[in-house]
Amino acid sequence: MKAVVFHGVGDIRLDEVPEPTIQDPTDAVVRLTASAICGTDLHFVRGSFEGMEKGTILGHEGVGIVEAVGPMVRNVRPGDRVVVCSTIACGSCAYCRAGYFAQCDNANPGGRRAGTAFFGGPKPTGAVNGAMRGFG
Repeated sequence: MKAVVFHGVGDIRLDEVPEPTIQDPTDAVVRLTASAICGTDLHFVRGSFEGMEKGTILGHEGVGIVEAVGPMVRNVRPGDRVVVCSTIACGSCAYCRAGYFAQCDNANPGGRRAGTAFFGGPKPTGAVNGAMRGFG
C-alpha cells in the first residue's frame, strides 16, 4: 500500500509501506476511506516542530471501516464505520475513564511524563504511524 512518509524537513514522499497488522490485543486495523493533511502535519514538514523520525507515516485523523480487531477490543468489530481522532488513548486509565483521552497516562510509549500520544507525530508523541495511507 502507498503512504505519505516523512523523510526530512521539506521532504515527504508517497512510498510503498507494509499493510498494517494487529500488534497488541487492544489494536484495531481500519481501512481508511478518507484522511487529510492538517496544520500540524505542515509543522513537521516545515521543521517548526522537532523530533520527527525518518520513515514516519503522516496524518492524524481519518475515517474508515474496521477490518480487524485484537482479542481485547470490545466496542467495535469488523465492518463498523469509525472516526479515527488524532490522539491515542488506552481507554482504561483514570484520565480516559473521566473522558480526558488526550491526557491518557498509558498510550505514549515514552511513559506517563512523555505527554499526549498521537498518530503521525514526532518521537516525543510516541512516533506512531499515521493515517495518510492506503493510496493506490
